[in-house]
Amino acid sequence: MIQGAAQADIAVLVISAKKEEFDSGFNGGQTIEHAILARSLGIRQLVCVINKLDDPTILDQQKR
Repeated sequence: MIQGAAQADIAVLVISAKKEEFDSGFNGGQTIEHAILARSLGIRQLVCVINKLDDPTILDQQKR
């Protein structure tokens, strides 16, 4: 990830919408670490893609 991000201008961060995966990614998980790493390598634009929105554990997709 570091070698590819060092050459990139824009990064795409794919985030799971499932309740357990989303929360664990932001609370001490790799989601925040990857965003910080991309920023420190010079990437100024980050596209966030939300995946797994059709999962039944997501009760109110609008709020999520």
